[in-house]
Amino acid sequence: MAPDGIYVVQLSRREQRVSLARCTLVRLERTLTMPESLADDETRTLVVEALRVLHRGGIDVARPYFALSGTTCFIKRRFVLPHADGATREHLLWEAEQLLGADIDEYVVDTLVTARHGFFIAVRRQILDLYRVLCHQARLGTPGFDMASFALCNALENSGTGGGGVEVVVQDDGNSGRAVLLRNGTYEGEHSWNLDESTATDGITALLRAELEVNEAVARVWLAGPGGAVNGGAGLDGIDHVAEIDPFAGLSVADSVRRTLDTSRVPPRAYTVAVGLAVRGLADA
Repeated sequence: MAPDGIYVVQLSRREQRVSLARCTLVRLERTLTMPESLADDETRTLVVEALRVLHRGGIDVARPYFALSGTTCFIKRRFVLPHADGATREHLLWEAEQLLGADIDEYVVDTLVTARHGFFIAVRRQILDLYRVLCHQARLGTPGFDMASFALCNALENSGTGGGGVEVVVQDDGNSGRAVLLRNGTYEGEHSWNLDESTATDGITALLRAELEVNEAVARVWLAGPGGAVNGGAGLDGIDHVAEIDPFAGLSVADSVRRTLDTSRVPPRAYTVAVGLAVRGLADA
C-alpha cells in the first residue's frame, strides 16, 4: 500500500524455482495514508473494491501479505547474549514489557536475533484488526504481515545483487522515506523521515552518522520505491555504487509478464516492498 495505489506481486514456486506470476499497480481515486486510510470507511471501500477486482482478474490473494510501517509499529535494538538465542529472546520480551508498561496488551510483540543484535518489534493490535476487517470485506483469507524494512531486505537478498560490507536500501514512496542499513547482508538499523520535512539525503546522512563504525564506509546504496527523492544518487557523493534495485532480477519471469514490465511506466524498484512481502509469504507457506 503506497500513497499512489496498491502494488501487487504474486510469486509462485515449483521445487527450487521461484517465478514472477503477476505484478500490477492499482491506482485509487484518493491518496492512501497508511494505516489511517483503513479506519476511513470511504477509503477502505475503495481498497476493498480494488482487491476484489484483482481477485476477479486472476491474482490469487488467498493469503495476502501487507507491509507495516509508520507510527503504529516500531523496532527497538538491544544487545544480544552470545550463543544464547533463547535467553536473548526472553530478555527482548522483558524489555518490551518494560517499555510498553500497562499498554503491553495493546501490542503484538515479536523478536529478531542476529549475530550482532537483538530486536523487538511491536505493532498495535488495532492496526492488525483493521487489516483483517479489510480482508474479510474483500473476501480474502487471513492476512500475513512483515515490517516494510524487512521486506526491503528480503527483496535485495532475493535479487542476488547485494554484496558484503555495509549497504543501504533507500525507499521513497512519494510522501515519506526510509533508509535501512545492512551489514554483510544482515539488517542492522533504519531511519525514516517525512519528505515534507526532510530530504532523502538528510535521512541517509542521519542513518550513517548513527550506524557507521570508525573508518567504515558504505559499499553500496540501493534505491527503491515509486518516488524519486534520490535521483540517480544525487547528493550521495563519496559512495561508489548507487543503483536502483531490480527486485525481479532473481526471479524467473514469463515472456508475457516481461513484456508488461517493459512497456510499463512504473519502474521495477517501485515493487521492491511487494516482492519482499511475497518472498516472506513463500517462506511461510
